[in-house]
Amino acid sequence: MALFKKNRQFNIKPKYQKDNDDNLEKDIQSKWQELKRTRKRKSSFLTSPLYMVLVLIAILVLLYILSGYEK
Repeated sequence: MALFKKNRQFNIKPKYQKDNDDNLEKDIQSKWQELKRTRKRKSSFLTSPLYMVLVLIAILVLLYILSGYEK
């Protein structure tokens, strides 16, 4: 007795789907490639890893300096 049943797979096409699946898929793929090219993120200096490390070092140095003033 199997504990897990295998999922069934069905090849169902919509009733009113056109036969231009290949053209539609190529069109979607070309649109996606175009979107990827045009939507480049602008890299900010504040979010760069180098800036984050510098801020972390500055905070640690500040904490070290301020710990000298504790009694």
